[in-house]
Amino acid sequence: MKILVLYQSPWWNAAAYYAFNLVLSLKRLGYKVIFAAQIDSPIANKIISQQINLIDINLFENNPIKFIGNINKLKKIIAEQKIDFIFPVSAPSHIIIGLLRFLYKIKLHVIKVCLDNVSPTRNFLNKYLHNKLTDYFIFPGTSTKVKYDYFKIDKSIIIHAPIDLKTFSDFNKSGKELKQKFNLPENKLIVSFIGRFSPEKGLFFLLDIINNVVKKTDKVFFVLSGSEEQIKYSDVKSKINELGITDYVKINNKVDDVRELISVTNIGLLSSRYSEYICRIAMEFMSFKVPIVAPRVNVIPEVVGNESNGFIYELNDSNQAAEYLLKLINDKELLEQMRLNAFERIKNNYDIIQFDNQIKNILISVKNKSND
Repeated sequence: MKILVLYQSPWWNAAAYYAFNLVLSLKRLGYKVIFAAQIDSPIANKIISQQINLIDINLFENNPIKFIGNINKLKKIIAEQKIDFIFPVSAPSHIIIGLLRFLYKIKLHVIKVCLDNVSPTRNFLNKYLHNKLTDYFIFPGTSTKVKYDYFKIDKSIIIHAPIDLKTFSDFNKSGKELKQKFNLPENKLIVSFIGRFSPEKGLFFLLDIINNVVKKTDKVFFVLSGSEEQIKYSDVKSKINELGITDYVKINNKVDDVRELISVTNIGLLSSRYSEYICRIAMEFMSFKVPIVAPRVNVIPEVVGNESNGFIYELNDSNQAAEYLLKLINDKELLEQMRLNAFERIKNNYDIIQFDNQIKNILISVKNKSND
């Protein structure tokens, strides 16, 4: 079978990570995959590095003539390549494929991967697109699926983002050397926040949690690592100074290899205010046997599972988050057990093997249904 994946985004983000892993999964399963995206986008370089056929196309084209040109370009690709399945990953690509299917009666299977951050528009045309012109839907979590309740979709599955456990099990750099590299104390538990410095990640709320913890223990040291985005390092440092917690917190630039910092981390701390429809960092922490303390936001509780694998605090409750951290800091047996549980949770539910099997089963199911 030949499969076309359509994706559109100028950023390397959670959606791009999911789309990239979908393409790799289809390739591992032995299908011929063609990927359509803008050639200058971050995901395009990664696709090319995997020797996957890339077609340059801009699905956000505002020029009506160019927009029609893109539709005809896709129509030609589908016909010439004899595409059997198409995976539109973004809303614009879904609309274009719907138009193609409606206007030209193109016979192929459409499986929408719902990675858009916003809820789909509720109107008759969009309902027709979702109910009549789409064969199946893949959601990265329950928190995403509920956005589509209006359409009463019954042909769908939840498949969380995958993680390649081998990339973590193969990591063997010295913990002592890495602590020296990151300038971390040897005699304290390390709690890490890893994420971009932007509003949705809740950096200043995070500092409230840290302040509550260090008032009650000196056994812990916090490292905040990520790219400087809308929130500047200097603003976070000013707040750290204002709270008087400079001896307990260090800001680190974004690390090139996130495994280095995770490998010397005892507890992962998340403080997201919104977003987190995939939460890759939670899976990466848990893959390295690092339990997390995280807010009840979107997919995070689904990833953690229950309180034997990590702690979920209520969104605006910094006191509760601090209490959970203190439990792990002060109870070595609990921390050790939760480390093991977190890893088992990821191994049994989110490894790429399970992801591949789920994708394969969907393709078989949709194809068999069309033959009935």
